[in-house]
Amino acid sequence: MNAYRLTAADGSQYESSVPGSLGGYRPGKIYGRLDCPSANRYLANGHYHQHRVFFAGEPEAIAAGYRPCGKCLPEQYAAWKAGGTVRTAGYPWHTAPAPISAKA
Repeated sequence: MNAYRLTAADGSQYESSVPGSLGGYRPGKIYGRLDCPSANRYLANGHYHQHRVFFAGEPEAIAAGYRPCGKCLPEQYAAWKAGGTVRTAGYPWHTAPAPISAKA
């Protein structure tokens, strides 16, 4: 049996027999699809392997404080950027964090 290391809603990591459906970049607190062209380009160039995390689904990523990727999840990213809500397939609406306003 394969063991996969996933990130829970509280940010802790746990072993799972089921692989994650989303990948994330820990320092940027970004999550996206496993086939994300942006993430795969960085990974192919040898970047951020040590910062990669995986989530079972969007609810866990959002609860852990991650935001959607602008490349592979443009609709979710636009909703997050606007300070609205992020819709996850089959799950209730999740309130996105308010955008950071520029200080003068």
